[in-house]
Amino acid sequence: MKMLDPSQFDRIFGSLDPFPYNRAFVHHLEASRRSLEGSLFIDRVLKALNLSKATSHYPPKNKDALRQLYHHICESKNATVHHKLSVVYYLLLDVDDRNGSQQAEAYSQRANIPIKYKIFMKGLWHMDALQFDLALQYLTHPSLQPDFVDDIITVLVRHVKNDDYSLALAYYHTVQPIVQSSQAFELLFDALARSSVVDAFQFTRSHADFMRRQLFQRLIISVLETAHKKETVDKALDLTSLPFDAQEEQWFKECLESGEGKRLAGANDTLLMRKIATGHIGHAGDPGNWAVILEGFKAGSGGRAQA
Repeated sequence: MKMLDPSQFDRIFGSLDPFPYNRAFVHHLEASRRSLEGSLFIDRVLKALNLSKATSHYPPKNKDALRQLYHHICESKNATVHHKLSVVYYLLLDVDDRNGSQQAEAYSQRANIPIKYKIFMKGLWHMDALQFDLALQYLTHPSLQPDFVDDIITVLVRHVKNDDYSLALAYYHTVQPIVQSSQAFELLFDALARSSVVDAFQFTRSHADFMRRQLFQRLIISVLETAHKKETVDKALDLTSLPFDAQEEQWFKECLESGEGKRLAGANDTLLMRKIATGHIGHAGDPGNWAVILEGFKAGSGGRAQA
């Protein structure tokens, strides 16, 4: 049996009764596409395989549209056989999800789709379903080479709930990918900074001086812009207690005295907190010193100061 022959459509997809891409499912997929920066991950796959023409047929509105989509995949001269098989496998995951069947697994076995391709496509399928926790069970598999890294990080960070960045950070720490775009890199660092000041600080030190200084200043600003006042105080304490070297000490002062951080509420109190922590005012262990500064910080933190 030829696994990529247009004449095999009916044998591969079966009766399609009921047709899986009903109006509700199509609306769901289109809503997911809007939520995922305007592109589903299957869109990204098709584009990467030079199958952009096929994206206009997904999700298919009827059986003829699905047949045409399958035909585009089969006839492509730009994608490898395994890549094309993987796209068909993704479509069958849709069918299984809607009709409660097991066609995707049966097809993958008949077509001898390599396991790593199945794992990756299933992970992307769960990303498109906005089931991020399930997606990471596949996308962090050790057999995979990282792909669509920037897109995955961007989506995971932008879909956080209750300031919980654990999924995005779990993906990054497990896969250890190279982040290419500045947007994804900044989102990743912001997630680190909002989750752990100490971890973000260590991350800054893993970069060359120019980038290190930018990240260090971004960390300071992230701490002072934290929306919840109690959390801001806790993070400010973490920040001002870090073991800065001489260069970082200078960057810290410049950021809050004359740089972008100067206009942030709590900038002056943060400078005082650092002086206390380093013993330049009173004694770092004196609760009286901390109490005065922290009360002032609580009163003034949480946003931009008036010009």
